[in-house]
Amino acid sequence: MKKISKILWVLIVLSMAVSACQVQDITPPPVETTETDVATIEPGETEDVIVVPTEILPVVDEDGRMYCTIVEPLFSELTEEQKEQLAIFPEVTDEDWTKGPEDAMLTIIEYTDFFCPYCQMAFSEFETLMEKYPEDVRLVYRALPLESLHPTAPLAAYAAEAAGIQGKFWEMYSEIFSNQTDLSSLTGEELTEWLMETAEELELDTDQFDEDLESEAVVNKISTQTLTMFDNGVSSTPTVLINGRPIGDWRASYLTNIIEVLKVEKTLPTECPEFIIDQSKTYTATITTKNGDMVIELYDDVAPLAVNSFVSLARQGFYDGITFHRVYHDFMAQSGDPTGTGWSGAGYQYREEISPDLTFDEPYMLGVAKSSVEATSGSQFFITYVPYPTLNGGYTIFGKLIDGFDVFAKIAERDADNDPTAAAGDVIISISIVEK
Repeated sequence: MKKISKILWVLIVLSMAVSACQVQDITPPPVETTETDVATIEPGETEDVIVVPTEILPVVDEDGRMYCTIVEPLFSELTEEQKEQLAIFPEVTDEDWTKGPEDAMLTIIEYTDFFCPYCQMAFSEFETLMEKYPEDVRLVYRALPLESLHPTAPLAAYAAEAAGIQGKFWEMYSEIFSNQTDLSSLTGEELTEWLMETAEELELDTDQFDEDLESEAVVNKISTQTLTMFDNGVSSTPTVLINGRPIGDWRASYLTNIIEVLKVEKTLPTECPEFIIDQSKTYTATITTKNGDMVIELYDDVAPLAVNSFVSLARQGFYDGITFHRVYHDFMAQSGDPTGTGWSGAGYQYREEISPDLTFDEPYMLGVAKSSVEATSGSQFFITYVPYPTLNGGYTIFGKLIDGFDVFAKIAERDADNDPTAAAGDVIISISIVEK
């Protein structure tokens, strides 16, 4: 079985990058462009498609397994070129201020400026994330005060370091960010006064704090760290890395998706499913929901890989409890992601099986929810509510809804892509397969 690499630099998502304070732009590592997929098509959008006839290709390998490719982990091994690009960011050491378990699933390194408003936003997002995943997230602080933009930012960085000497780094960090709006307009003298008062409230030795505040050791640490980053072209805050990779989207909702994918990865198969369907027989699937059942006719004659995968996963109970994470009543309902985020699948992908005889010119067609970015095609599927001919030639059709239209109409609308905080979607209770 051939393995395919997950595109590492998809994690950068600089096209979606949250705004930042910056002196000059950092040049990011190259990002591979991707084709449009069903996970990003919005209702009413169109795209040019080419109908490609299904080729007669083998579907079973010598071991009796369906042909597929196993997807590598989200954080796969870095290439030598990527390692070279990332060498500007030092490894985490005892010199860093860290919060969270050392063996956390997700390590966030943040280069930050206490008076950058976007850093304050990141502070809030990371607090939310760590509250939700206290055992899965570690935060690493690194100072990058942009003095030309925020003249008193270095002093705030010194204060956090000085508090850290007495074991109260994160307390001072939180106090400064929580009061950023009021503090950012203060003079150096006024800020120093506030810092001394805060040190007292934090029960620090104020004499020691005052001595450390602008000591040579503290100033040199911040200055050296800042100049090193500037020399390497990093002058934007927040600059954020997760597990050593730079990202442009540091929202808690986005990082939540990454964590959920990492959790599911541990449970996914490491080999392709056995080929278990009999193409001389017919198959139907009954999807049970809280509102009732939906019956789907499966097209194993034209899409044996898609049907085999669906049947295999259904019989294993893979779909039980999975949500319809993306639903538009004027477009389609999408499910099959064990994380509920739209980012994951069954850990493998298989080739497309596009037939010119099957189209989305009528409603209720069952298609494979492929994506060139996320590993979705192994398990994710969608059912159309209306005719959607712009999908013709672009997606494998492997069945059609033939009963339970009233149940299908009741699936709650949801858009996990654009509204990650949306209420949980309707859930698949089970999928049963009938073979005749």
